[in-house]
Amino acid sequence: MNVLYVTPRPPHSPYKGDQLIAYNQIKRLENKCKLNLITFIETQKQKKEVHNEFAEYCENIFFIKLSRSKKINILKTLINYKPFQVNMFKESRAKEKIEDIINSVDPDLIHVQTIRLAEYFLDTNLPKVIDMIDAISLNMKRRSKKDSFLLKLPFYLESYLCEKYEDKILDEFNQVLLISKKDKEYLKDSDKIKINPNGTYIDQDFLSNYNNIKKEKALVFHGNMQYFPNVEAVNYFTKEIFPKLKNEYKDLKFYIVGKDPTEKVEKLANKEGVIVTGFVDDICGYLIKSLVGVYSLRSGTGMQNKILEALGCGLPSVVSPLALQGIQNTNDSHVCIARNKEEFIEKISILIENEQLRKSIAKRGQEFILNNYTWEANVNRLLKSWKNTLND
Repeated sequence: MNVLYVTPRPPHSPYKGDQLIAYNQIKRLENKCKLNLITFIETQKQKKEVHNEFAEYCENIFFIKLSRSKKINILKTLINYKPFQVNMFKESRAKEKIEDIINSVDPDLIHVQTIRLAEYFLDTNLPKVIDMIDAISLNMKRRSKKDSFLLKLPFYLESYLCEKYEDKILDEFNQVLLISKKDKEYLKDSDKIKINPNGTYIDQDFLSNYNNIKKEKALVFHGNMQYFPNVEAVNYFTKEIFPKLKNEYKDLKFYIVGKDPTEKVEKLANKEGVIVTGFVDDICGYLIKSLVGVYSLRSGTGMQNKILEALGCGLPSVVSPLALQGIQNTNDSHVCIARNKEEFIEKISILIENEQLRKSIAKRGQEFILNNYTWEANVNRLLKSWKNTLND
């Protein structure tokens, strides 16, 4: 099977969700198909990094450099009524190059990642699968209800435009992949939609590297700290929940771990006991040395990789119901679910004080994730989707 695999950003781990998925899928598709990669880049450094990381896994790697005017391109929305993020990636020069690549590679199937790149392939008659990952229209709708007054209208408009565009994708592509059942339920009903949950890179061999880490009296949240749902979550936790816990446990710390913290997040470090790390080479070290993971997400869509990583590392966690979206069959034996700040305070306090309960929840949560959410299973579902598309 000769596949053209197209990504809007360079595959990378452990950055944004689409990059994480591409990184893990490409590395596991070797010998299972002939893979040709197209990826959009912004710098020559990215080009070198991708080539060094993935040359051995790909038959060919093609790069398309985004122009500096990509943000200006969103003004096209006023003319063509397509989503902002689609227009941001829409360039005639890129369209011509992609057509040349298709003619050169002559793929059996095209795999496109995210709706941002769908526009380049709507008119292609070859079998094609799109991994939308999330229902972006749902994400934007939630943002429109949460963000500042000035941003409410743009996010609402983007939600409306994305919803129309997602309907078009369902008509034009042979199969559509999502990582969450909730996102599938939000879109119009279609047999074309298949669920392919993410995996985790964590396994027992990996965890053996952390056997001697000493526990700290600390809570932890991790993720991309410029992503709005993460910013919202740590701001809420730091201001509404952590102070009450800090009054009870004077030496308690709260680690906010992740790359690119916004100014709003960085200011949280001014509060006693709050530590904003920025980028760290080893996220798992923080997860394993902390007592409790706290994931008070109030917006966002899709599957939260941070929950897979936390539970996979054996971190007993207290999470909002939204944080578990996309992770099927979890319950209070794997993770503590808190629906409001009072429940967060109560359940975190119980875990801090009860070591045996922490250990039992951590063990069950870890076993559940390591047995059900692997990248090998994700890639097998992807291959099945590709084969079904070719056989239709």
